[in-house]
Amino acid sequence: MTKNSLQPPCGCLTCGSSDHLTGDHDSVMSDAVDQALLHGLFPDPMTRRTILRTVGAATVLGALSTILPVDTLKAMAAEPGPLEKTDLNLGFLPITCAAPLIYGSELGEYSKQGLNVTLNKVPGVPVIRDKMINGELDISQQVMPVALTMSAGVGGQAIPTKVLSILNQNGNSLVMAKRHADNNNPANWKGFTFAVPFEHSHQNLQLRAYLAKHGLNPDTDIRYRLVPPTEYVSMLRVGTIDGFFGGEPGGQRAVYEDAGFIHMISREFWDGHPCCSVTATQSWIDAHPNTFMAIYRAIIASSLHVSDPANRGDMAAIMSRPEYLNAPEVVIQQVVGGRYADGLGNIKEDPRRVDYQPFPHYSAAVWMMVQLKRWNYVDQDMDFKALAQEVMLATQAHDIMAEMGGTPPEVGFGTETIGGETFDSSKPEDYL
Repeated sequence: MTKNSLQPPCGCLTCGSSDHLTGDHDSVMSDAVDQALLHGLFPDPMTRRTILRTVGAATVLGALSTILPVDTLKAMAAEPGPLEKTDLNLGFLPITCAAPLIYGSELGEYSKQGLNVTLNKVPGVPVIRDKMINGELDISQQVMPVALTMSAGVGGQAIPTKVLSILNQNGNSLVMAKRHADNNNPANWKGFTFAVPFEHSHQNLQLRAYLAKHGLNPDTDIRYRLVPPTEYVSMLRVGTIDGFFGGEPGGQRAVYEDAGFIHMISREFWDGHPCCSVTATQSWIDAHPNTFMAIYRAIIASSLHVSDPANRGDMAAIMSRPEYLNAPEVVIQQVVGGRYADGLGNIKEDPRRVDYQPFPHYSAAVWMMVQLKRWNYVDQDMDFKALAQEVMLATQAHDIMAEMGGTPPEVGFGTETIGGETFDSSKPEDYL
């Protein structure tokens, strides 16, 4: 079963027709409840229509039911309660993944929900994680799979955490120093030093998987340095590192400054991989259910806006500003526009170099946890599938429809194609 096979084409829960003029009683009643809830939770008609067109009511409501009880969702839909907190601190990393969070402010989506959101630019992954843990940030951007490792207690105390939505797919690159322009074969990189943003990051995990695929031992043949995204290029230029795997615009800026070249964009290794998520602790959500729903509405609306390439005409100009990414507009345009120089004299085009679809799939989470186990970051035995269901916004409506007496669809864990090989997330034990 593929990652997209769980969602009926119409976006409903029980059939393939968007009209629902015929069908059994359960289907009609399920769809009526479904639409009523969505209408109440997302009163803005444009946002609601976009959700229905892109992912469907089932996906959104099923996801929300994993975070808040169904009765709470019903009450919010019938009569939204007062916001428990209106002044919020939202943390973001200065990389293109943050576009939905930035656009939430630029489009006025936060204020539409009665929220006064302060965007806090944080330079590195460990810092933004710790700021969320200690309560300095209400909601924050986190690199995948940090929310999973926090919930599992990997490397510290277990802190139940939820992924509200995925900020983006793809949008990373494996970059080499310009001095290695004639050494583009990974098999020859033994002894090299690479920068990654965090040990528990998909960048580190993808880099290790890529190196292993080319015959290197990522543990013994390669050295790693944990580096904030804003420092990749400077370290590349002075020779402290040989390359890095990180979020944009780092890769494109390395080309712009003639410090490096793009060996590959991450989509070439794992097309559609999630990069960053919008994350909150479960305790914060439980204490602020109405505020959570308000910020969720705002982020979903801005995510759907930037996911449409037609809305990206001014994205580079906005994102390049000092308060956001503080990078040359021409650099960011090459990332979000998909037409870019690779640093080796080639101009390449890929309209999906970065994408902004907000809803995750369990399969990606399971692969990341398998890799953490593979490279000995996780030493305890755990149920990776259960962890994915616990942390990630669900992409199915089984629980909510069962609670409401409807007939939920059959659901399961899908597949991912990574490095040219198929990963079946329903059988994680086969890869260990």
